[in-house]
Amino acid sequence: MENKKIRYIIAALAVTILFLRTQTVTVLATSANSTADTQGTTTAGTSDSTGESHDRYSTATSTNPFLLPGNTWVTPQAKHGEYVYVVLPLVNMFKYNLQDVVVTPVVAAKTDEWPFEIETTGYTEKIATLVGEDQIPNAAERVQNCVWCFKTRDNVKTGYYKMDFKVTYTNPACVIETTTISSFVHTEGKPENGTTDGEEEGKKLSTPRLIVKGFTTEPAEIYSGSDFDLKLTVQNTSSEVTIKNLQMDLTATVEGSTTQASYAAFLPTSGSNSFYVDSIAPGGDAQLTMRFEAKAGLEQKPYVMTISMKYEDEKANPYESTGTVSIPVKQISKFDTGSLEVEPSDIAIGEQSDVMFNIFNTGKTTLYNVQVLTDDPALEQALAFIGNLSPGATGNVDMMITAGQVNEGEANIKITYEDESGNVTETKLPIVLNIHEPYVEDFGDMEVIPEETGMPVKTKIMVGAGAAAVVLIIVIITVTVIRRRKRRKEAEELEDYLDDGQE
Repeated sequence: MENKKIRYIIAALAVTILFLRTQTVTVLATSANSTADTQGTTTAGTSDSTGESHDRYSTATSTNPFLLPGNTWVTPQAKHGEYVYVVLPLVNMFKYNLQDVVVTPVVAAKTDEWPFEIETTGYTEKIATLVGEDQIPNAAERVQNCVWCFKTRDNVKTGYYKMDFKVTYTNPACVIETTTISSFVHTEGKPENGTTDGEEEGKKLSTPRLIVKGFTTEPAEIYSGSDFDLKLTVQNTSSEVTIKNLQMDLTATVEGSTTQASYAAFLPTSGSNSFYVDSIAPGGDAQLTMRFEAKAGLEQKPYVMTISMKYEDEKANPYESTGTVSIPVKQISKFDTGSLEVEPSDIAIGEQSDVMFNIFNTGKTTLYNVQVLTDDPALEQALAFIGNLSPGATGNVDMMITAGQVNEGEANIKITYEDESGNVTETKLPIVLNIHEPYVEDFGDMEVIPEETGMPVKTKIMVGAGAAAVVLIIVIITVTVIRRRKRRKEAEELEDYLDDGQE
């Protein structure tokens, strides 16, 4: 067994040595345009007569001379807000196959480092096998593509962004290795976003930013079907540029639909959802107020209000920005009860009565921790826990209550529940219940019969036991006599039968 392990180890070492020796093999067969840069990385792409700077952006490079970007690499052209396909061709220039190839773009959260929206948690592409020269001699036929679809950010700058791809694979010696392939993507951004080389188009020295600094509502709690005032505070974050000709459009979330068209959750009572502000100084604020109506029937939850802002700087350069605020809407909680049954409805102090009825949630919000409690000095403390009641749900109450003191006509119980914020609501509920003093029997002038006198209890017990023994003996004797007579009769009948047979 050990000899077998040794042979495996020797074979692995031999393959590793062979792999290392082949590192000196030239890779000119990739394409006529493949070149090695002065830092030891291998490039694939096309040269251009526009100069060295353009060559840098139109090629892809690899840190491994045997795992290269294919000659079919094309620099992607991405436009702000639009999707673009990024295709990375890979070719294995080694003699043997490379297994379990995993290619992952190096993503960054900053716009200056990554021009695309991050729409998923991972962008990994996998290739089971990158075949080598021994299996397919023609390098062009060995190329395999990894493809991604990215959405370009709206605030991307115009210019070139570097893209790095981390490639992990298993070599013929079963060793996991990592390679980095680098390339560029050309982006076309909005004029106001500037360029990646630091020179902004139109000679804009600074880009003014307009943000929604905060908001309040009056009243603070908004209920479905009611009106409210929305007060916005917008701020010019630029310390140098004055914002002019500001137009703001407020649009609420589209929540539902009628037979004709959809409708927004909030509608402006004035009929217009637009503001206009002449100018905001550098670092200054603007206070804006608009009255809205919350549509009737809205569910209890937050609703998003989108704020679209269009403005200009001092040189009339146009800009656009958006902001959002989240406005919570509440529903009035409602419930109803079914007919109450109190059985019995007339009890004495210390006795119990059974109270039964139903609770119906007739509102559009959940009632939390619903419970029924006694709330009357004539009743001892008791509680029936129902739990949560969703809209339209029914809770069944069956509670035993104990009378504590005299009460005539009615007694009170209460229903309590909580809303989503934990606020408690209590409602009293009267029940018909008469409570009186316990009845005491009055014997009046009835003659009291004196207690009988006689033999002691012990003697009575002994006499009773003796009588029982006598009865038992009589029963035994009777049964014995009956059995003897029955056997005698059966013997006589047998003799008669035998005599008849002999005759």
